Amino acid sequence: ADHNEAELGHRTEIEGHGAEARAPLTQHLEVRMATVVAGTYERFVFGYQLDGLPGSSGGGGGAPEVVRSFTLDAHLSSCKSVAAQGGFIASGGADDLIRVWHHNPDGALADIGTLSGHEGNVSCMQFHGSDPTREPTRLVSGSVDGNIIIWSVGQWDALKTMKAHRGGVHALSVHRSGLVAMSAGADSHIAMWDMKKGRVAHKTKLKTKPELLAFTPSGNSYASVAGTRLTITGAETGTVSGVFDAPKRVMCMAQAGDDTLACLGLEGGDVFGYDSRAPPTKPAFTITKAHPTRVKCMVFPVDDAERGPVMGGPGGGPVCLVTGSSEGTVRLWDLRAVGASGGAAARARDMGVDGARDVPLAEATGGGRFTCMAVMPTQLPKTVAEAIGAEKDRDPAEMKKKRKEIKLRQAEKARERANATRPARPPQQKQRRQQQTAKQQQKQQKHKQKRVEKPDDDDDGFEVVAGDGDAEEPPRVAKTSGSAKKRKVKEASGVGEDGPLVPRKAGFKTGKKSGGGGVGGKSYEEIATAARRKGSGVKKGKPSRGFGKPSRD
Repeated sequence: ADHNEAELGHRTEIEGHGAEARAPLTQHLEVRMATVVAGTYERFVFGYQLDGLPGSSGGGGGAPEVVRSFTLDAHLSSCKSVAAQGGFIASGGADDLIRVWHHNPDGALADIGTLSGHEGNVSCMQFHGSDPTREPTRLVSGSVDGNIIIWSVGQWDALKTMKAHRGGVHALSVHRSGLVAMSAGADSHIAMWDMKKGRVAHKTKLKTKPELLAFTPSGNSYASVAGTRLTITGAETGTVSGVFDAPKRVMCMAQAGDDTLACLGLEGGDVFGYDSRAPPTKPAFTITKAHPTRVKCMVFPVDDAERGPVMGGPGGGPVCLVTGSSEGTVRLWDLRAVGASGGAAARARDMGVDGARDVPLAEATGGGRFTCMAVMPTQLPKTVAEAIGAEKDRDPAEMKKKRKEIKLRQAEKARERANATRPARPPQQKQRRQQQTAKQQQKQQKHKQKRVEKPDDDDDGFEVVAGDGDAEEPPRVAKTSGSAKKRKVKEASGVGEDGPLVPRKAGFKTGKKSGGGGVGGKSYEEIATAARRKGSGVKKGKPSRGFGKPSRD
């Protein structure tokens, strides 16, 4: 019991010393604002506003505070990566999609749309612009499908798709000049890309798969993490300038300001800072038990895009650090409180106190299981703010007219893109098609002419020449057209049997007609009927009483 009381007394004393150590820091606060964007396993994207960030010099202000500012239902499944710059927010998810929003300083959010082009989890992304004080011009995204896509900010078109790594892209980083980019993949390669030509310039294979990759702030080197090892390599020469082994697996990494300092979040919940100028075994600073579980994401807060993060911390690095973990907590740290020898928790551990941890400046709870994090100044770039102010001063009617013209131009461009995407028929195929159409038309015309010239089938090529009233001369049948062969075929098949006229056999004579009595022979209708029956194979019926047998000469 006495030992427990003594241990409790040590903890109370240590916490008191930590409060005294932080007191002079919190008295010299300069009010600044930054927006932190964090993605979660639960598909949501949370936004946090950081107020009262400590500065390197005095200025007064309120206490540091981390407040949730917005919540976005971003994806159908977990969020894998986020990016933020110049008011734009982008998130990539396990649903193969990229969601884009615009955030205003007053807290308003505009949903810009969804980008689709990847066929796998969007594992990493980054905005890039030639000037940090302006809006970004490009968005670069990597996916587990092994491709890297370059998007245009504003039009949101996929400008280029590059096949990067087999098995997927783990991380990517764009150089501050925008001419070069680097990527790390599941194939254990680190690739350097020529962004002008859109192709790989150099590839290096490592013994272990790199999980994290980032250019240093100056762009002269790049830092890569594989397992527990951090390696800093020259971008041009490829020489290794520093190697550091962390006590546990590295989950996240952050760099800012000087190229010499790198901050690592570990699986056990600790945070280590390494200085390339110091011995590999001696960290620049340590945050003991920053989170109960693994540290999944971290960023250095930036309240001014032109100036960058406030410097003056350990090793000449940033003053503040924001971390997020799997238990859903976001914490703000002042690195000056921990120093090179660690904070109060580190001293407590040296004294034999177990379970001691450092206390953050501020924190926000109630979030999801964080997976990724990005930061940007809350205030929009000056050029964008001026443009928005000028837009508000314009005449509403003029603005409405301008918006209508913009919509018309966008519709015209959409039609042009749709026409451009249609497959064009090859010239030879088109000519061949025209020739075939002309031949078909000629055949149709010839067929029509033949039908016009062809006589009626019912006449069967014959016509009746009526008598001039001579009773002795029987009606004559004269042939006008048609060959004998055609006539025989028609007689055999019965074609034209429904016609009123039939050809007579040679030597056959008919008698005179007499009022329907049939004296002297059968009438012409009876003869036609008998011929039709014979041609159709019908048995001859008995002659009626009113008709006699025909006379033959």
